[in-house]
Amino acid sequence: MKQGLKGSVIALSVLAIGVFAVRGAAAAVVDYVGYAYETGGLVPSDPGDQLAVACTVSQIDPLFQVDLGTQEATLFIEGLVSQGATVNQTTGTATTLYTGGTIAVYASFDHNHDWGVSPPNPTAPSTFIDGDLVFMGDFTSFTLVMQASGSGVFQGTIDATGGTALAGPCSDCSYTIAGTFNDLTGANIPAGYDLQVDGILDVDSAVDNENISWGDLKSQFSAGN
Repeated sequence: MKQGLKGSVIALSVLAIGVFAVRGAAAAVVDYVGYAYETGGLVPSDPGDQLAVACTVSQIDPLFQVDLGTQEATLFIEGLVSQGATVNQTTGTATTLYTGGTIAVYASFDHNHDWGVSPPNPTAPSTFIDGDLVFMGDFTSFTLVMQASGSGVFQGTIDATGGTALAGPCSDCSYTIAGTFNDLTGANIPAGYDLQVDGILDVDSAVDNENISWGDLKSQFSAGN
């Protein structure tokens, strides 16, 4: 695996580098932390590489009917196929478009998640995709933007396809994921993973977008929140 790259994560619509579009109101939120890896690595992201993200859920809206006091919730993203990185020779920013990909949230009474090392491995993704399916969706677009400084975003849109959450009041809502972190120097990332992830899955009402700067975004979704 190529050397991992430090970065950040958000699934929203990029208007320009440094300015993003976010929903004005969220109907429900899932807060997650974890690690991401890409077959072949992220430096650079080559055509055909696949990106995956394995996370545990630290907070979840009652809409999803999951009790974190007794259950463990996990989030897993897989099947995002890289179309290859394009590097801006002036800024060093690398932009990678992906096709395909799914996102899923599971809940289980077995608190057994284990990232292990050098994924995929015997425990990842298997311990992140067991239990009851709470939410599943297909990515309709996905882009990863990595700045030369090691900060970055990935952005996309999700079409909900299944899970028990869709039986609730937000079956027709829009779905995004969002988060950010800074340079990962000193972070304890398991061997074989490329990124540390800390963010949210938003279930959004159908409202207008509002623009937000990259700096404001980092303040809202900083690592450890």
